[in-house]
Amino acid sequence: MAEHAKFIRGLLDPTENDLINAADNFGKEFDQLTADALAAIDSTTAIEKVTADSLKATTEIRDFKAQGTQGLLECKIKSIIIPLLGDHTLREANHYLRLLKIFER
Repeated sequence: MAEHAKFIRGLLDPTENDLINAADNFGKEFDQLTADALAAIDSTTAIEKVTADSLKATTEIRDFKAQGTQGLLECKIKSIIIPLLGDHTLREANHYLRLLKIFER
């Protein structure tokens, strides 16, 4: 998800300050979650907490992607992202959420 956020950020028009900041924040959040997951492998962080934090963050980025895709379809966002790519990243977030929910049990 960090790569998605950084990829989206790079394709936004420079005038889309709020969306750029949101994408930057998601990138940083998922970079930290990756570090937390690696720490959980080494047993220094509880895997349950990492999973819960990842579920929350992924739900938020999924919503961001859904709003972004809708904004692209309605021509409300300046970007070189085509709506089909926005929808693709949205589907990947939904897939990741399904995987995380398996690990939540």
